[in-house]
Amino acid sequence: MEYVDLYLIHWPVCLKPGPPELPTRKENAVPLDLAGVWRAMEECQRLGLAKAIGVSNFTTRHLDGVLAVATVPPAVNQVELNPAWQQRTLRAYCADRGIHVAAYSPLGGQNWDGQGSAVLDSEVLAAIAKARGKTVAQVCCCLPGR
Repeated sequence: MEYVDLYLIHWPVCLKPGPPELPTRKENAVPLDLAGVWRAMEECQRLGLAKAIGVSNFTTRHLDGVLAVATVPPAVNQVELNPAWQQRTLRAYCADRGIHVAAYSPLGGQNWDGQGSAVLDSEVLAAIAKARGKTVAQVCCCLPGR
């Protein structure tokens, strides 16, 4: 492989080595030189190793930090985006700055308690889907921001 189409920073945090814990605890975080990481990402793109560079799970505050040092702004911010987690403020922020928002988990994720999906099990979305002769998944994929 000579290059990747899109290279993302997965999280704006760095964690201590060990088995993953969700939700992540603050004491497992370690300092991250986000400016240095972004400069290295820009170098990957300059060398042709990545066609585009971006981020994932970044808030507006994290994006402000990247944009303050970037010569190449993030092309994408991949975040959880579904009817239960619409991210309106973040989507508007990204739109104003030309950053594409890619939806992670548009059908909703499993609840933290391991019981079902707040999106796919939604009675409101089920009623909307039924009225339109569609599945809940089809309704979710047609909502604004997708």
